[in-house]
This record gives sequence, C-alpha cells and structure tokens, in this order.
Amino acid sequence: MRKLFLLYLPILLLLQSSGSFGNTIIVSPESSVYKTIQSGLDAANAGDTVLVKAAIYRETVTFRKTGEAAHYITLLGETGAIIEGTENSRIAIVVLDKSYIRITGLEIRNFRGSGTPTGISVRGSGTCIEIRNNKVHHIENSAGNAHGIAIYGTGKTALTKILVDGNEIHDCQLGSSEALVLNGNVSQFVVSNNLIHDNDNIGIDFIGFERVGPAGFDQANDGICFGNTVYNISSLKNPAYKGSQSADGIYVDGGRNIIIERNTVFNCDIGIELASEHQHRNTEDIIVRNNFVSGSYQANIMAGGYAADKGRAVNIAILHNTTYQGREGEVALQFNCDKILISNNIFYGNPDQSYLQNRGSNNNGITVQCNLYFGQSNSSPGSWKDAQAKYQNPLLVGPPANLQLSAGSPAIGAACDPGQPDLGAHK
Repeated sequence: MRKLFLLYLPILLLLQSSGSFGNTIIVSPESSVYKTIQSGLDAANAGDTVLVKAAIYRETVTFRKTGEAAHYITLLGETGAIIEGTENSRIAIVVLDKSYIRITGLEIRNFRGSGTPTGISVRGSGTCIEIRNNKVHHIENSAGNAHGIAIYGTGKTALTKILVDGNEIHDCQLGSSEALVLNGNVSQFVVSNNLIHDNDNIGIDFIGFERVGPAGFDQANDGICFGNTVYNISSLKNPAYKGSQSADGIYVDGGRNIIIERNTVFNCDIGIELASEHQHRNTEDIIVRNNFVSGSYQANIMAGGYAADKGRAVNIAILHNTTYQGREGEVALQFNCDKILISNNIFYGNPDQSYLQNRGSNNNGITVQCNLYFGQSNSSPGSWKDAQAKYQNPLLVGPPANLQLSAGSPAIGAACDPGQPDLGAHK
C-alpha cells in the first residue's frame, strides 16, 4: 500500500474548525437589507459569516468571492433555513474556483430543473472547502441525472482539503449519477459521518477517468471515507437501469489511495465496490477495513471490473470487516483484479452462497488468510483457500441490526494482525 496511513495528518488538521473572525450578516425575509441569501453572500468578505434565519428561500446561491486562510466565508443556516427548488431550478448552491468556504446547517430540497439538478455543486480548483451538517433531499431527474452533493475537480490544479461531514442525503432520483460524489482532480479529502439513504443510485462515489479533470489529473485520490451510514440504496426502480439492481452503497470507480473504514452499509444492491469502468485504468491502493456491511442484493463487498473489457482493481486490502448475508455472497471478485488481500474478517454467509466468489477472469495475486466463516460451509471459504480459516459462530450481538461481538465470541483475540486483537469490525 502507498503510505495510506500518512493521510491521517491532513485529516486531523481538516477536522479542526478553522476560525472566521469577521462580521455576521443576517439574512431574513423580514430584513430591511438582506432578504435573500444571495444578497447577504454578495456582501460578505473573507472572515464573514452569513447567518440565514429560519424561512424558505427560493433561489440559487452562488459564491462570488473567496475566503482566506483562517478567514473562511461561512454560509450558516439556522434550524429551519430551507433553500427550496422548483420545477425549473437546477442547482441550490454553486461554488466555482473558490477557496476557504464553509457551508453548514441548511436544508436543500426539491430541485428538479433541466440538466443535472444538484443540491450543492463544487467545481474547478480550490482548497479548504467544508460542507457540514446539511440536509439534502428530493433532488430529482426522472429522465436524466442528478446529484445531492457533487465535488468536481475540473482544473489542472486540484480541489484539495475537502471536508464533507455530517450531512444527510435522502430520497433523490439520480439517474446514472450519485447522491454524494467526488470526481476528477480532487485530493486530500475527508468524507465522514454522513447519513445517506433511500436514493435510487450510488450513495458515495470516488471517481476517476471520466474526463472531468485534465489528462493525468483525473482521479479522486488521497482521501478517507469513515463513519458514514448508508442504507436503502437501490436502482431497482430507477428508469436508467431498467430493473437492474446494481447501485453501490460506497463505490470507488477509478479512485486511488483511499481508506474506507468504520462505515455501516446495509440493504444496498452492492455494499462496497472497488472497480474501474474504463479499460486499462485502475482503481488502486484502497484499504477497506473495519466496516459493517449487510443484506446486499448482490455481494456485500465486490472488486474488479464488471466485464473483461473494463478496468482493474489493484492493490486492495479488505481487512477486519464484518459482513452478513449478502444475497450473492460476502466477497466477490469480478474481472481484472491484482494483489487483493482478504484478512481478519468475519463472513457470516447466506446458506445458499459461497462466502468468497471468483465471478470473472484475470484475477491474480489473491491472498486469503485468517478469516472467520459461519452460516454456509464449515470447511471451505469458496473460490480461494484460507489456511488459517476458522469456522465458528462469531456470536454477533443481534444481526443484522447489530454486528458487534458478544462476550465470549471466538473472534475475540483471534486475529492474525498484531495491531488488532479481534477479528471483524469494531466501533
């Protein structure tokens, strides 16, 4: 793995609140000066906070100025501050080529206009952008694509130090797009503690090679996705998928150098997937660890291109996760996987499916070791051998709702990893 653990230093710095020490501009329909959010934001300078009072605001809001280091421009909504869309409105909040911006506490709903309706859109280049504690819902496109929150790095200079934390995104009609996406030249990011549910396509996605960024600068990279809860993600009723159930809870499609840990993912078409949809392109250097994944329509964790002529999954570690009864298995490798490590997990299987499945071809360098298996075979993991396998009931507290270990579980103290004494995921 490429120095993934060094990511924790910038992550810790990102999670520290950066001060804004300027004026507070109050927006309210009753104000004699700032009746709209846009008017308040246009008056704000570096260090200022635009405080949006509880009311419904029917507008698109654009950041026209940039903040400065330690002097963010902050857009802050009080409880009940709502940006309301209409049938003809497309985007609620626009951030283009800006830095030191904070968006927090707003409810954004009912954007359904032409193009790609989006709750919060961040594009171009910039640094230090925080999107916190917003509620985004009913962003819809019945005949095309939509996003709840979209971070698109389109310039040769990256969008860096991006924090998306504590938001809720639900009940969106997304077409072939995603509830929360980081795409293109986006680097040094944290996606944490978000609640994403009841959407008709992918929950969280880290994308590369879609020509969003310039050639050579077109992969979401060097980030961490942790503490998120993602559930009820399915494309079954999505017109773009014609009945196919293939929506991921968390997806890395062409991303690089990303940690996915301590997330809870359940009742999705696919729980966590690591793939590349573009031939000769890689999703690579990914750690998936300490996650709870259950009840997926397909497998709970999947890797590799979905066809032989798609891209590759390279240098993937699947460590200390607990998965429960994926309809089509616990881990499935599709096509073009290389250097995959599956270690110290608990796989509580569906009685009708092998725990580990090789569904494609050109899969090489697969290492399986020291996992605990229960619910299906008592002698074989499936497609690969595990010389240190354990076949015992892990004594989970209350699956599928609670996948923690009960006292006396044989997974306690049983890991082969000296840095983590127990098998499976823990919070």
